[in-house]
Amino acid sequence: MTNQMTAAQQAQQGNRRTSGQYDNKHHSEPQGVTLPPLPLVSDQAAEHVTREATAITDHEFERIGEDLVTAVQKSRDFTPQNIRAITSQIGHQRLGYDPVGAAALRNALASMEPEAAHYARNLLNQRHPEAFDGYSTKQPSQAVTVHPETVQHPLGSPDNPVNVTSDAGLSGEVFDTVVSKGRTFHRFRDGVDPMEPQAIRIQADRKLDDDDVSKIAQLTGYSLRTAGQGEGASDPIQDSDYSFIVHNDTTKGGQYKRLDKFQSNLHTFMHQGTPKRKTNNSGPGTKDTSLVDGYGRQAPKIEIYYDDAIVDDED
Repeated sequence: MTNQMTAAQQAQQGNRRTSGQYDNKHHSEPQGVTLPPLPLVSDQAAEHVTREATAITDHEFERIGEDLVTAVQKSRDFTPQNIRAITSQIGHQRLGYDPVGAAALRNALASMEPEAAHYARNLLNQRHPEAFDGYSTKQPSQAVTVHPETVQHPLGSPDNPVNVTSDAGLSGEVFDTVVSKGRTFHRFRDGVDPMEPQAIRIQADRKLDDDDVSKIAQLTGYSLRTAGQGEGASDPIQDSDYSFIVHNDTTKGGQYKRLDKFQSNLHTFMHQGTPKRKTNNSGPGTKDTSLVDGYGRQAPKIEIYYDDAIVDDED
């Protein structure tokens, strides 16, 4: 009598070789299943490894720490090299300098001879006082003569210009010397003599919307043409909420020789608008109208900056 095999026994026999051995079945993973991402470390842990990898100061971390921890967490790469790269990038954007480089310099200064470190720190303070604040040293001895170049210059002075992308530069505060779009601009004031500017920066005492930028740029171009037979202004490039840059070759038509007239007219036109037309040559009904209207009593106060000037200014 022959016993019938169950379904399981039949399947087993079907997986059997002629030699009597059984084949191994290949298993496949279920489709459409993905493993969850690795869990993030706590913010406290991310802060700890960031501070350890970069040696940035407490003041720097107060200003960029939140953005820094978020960026490091998002990258999921907690290697010191990646943390330093992120810190350097965010520092440039928010602080106007590289805090990782500043930390490296502070570490190097610590190993210098005291007198050499004294002068090196003070020199660095001229460029980035926020990066080395609190790290300047007193004179190493009474016999050391303090030279003018070791004096710390105020932020925004000609020897310590403000980068417009830094927090200070974006704040709307008026500084004498500003770096923007690869150029150094000097605010016109007593002791500043414009030479042959190729770019002019206008900064207002309030935030400027698109209409403001367009209007003031047109008034700037019109005023430049009153200073000579050269060009007007290029399209404006806004570099902060309060300011913009226009380009113009003031050597054409001798405009650079009459920039005092340009400045005087621009301040007048800001309030009154450009001069009234005397005819209808620009179109019907244009007589007694202005090409660009002024602001009247609501005119913002403006500061004028030049990219080419001799500065004879006491800090």
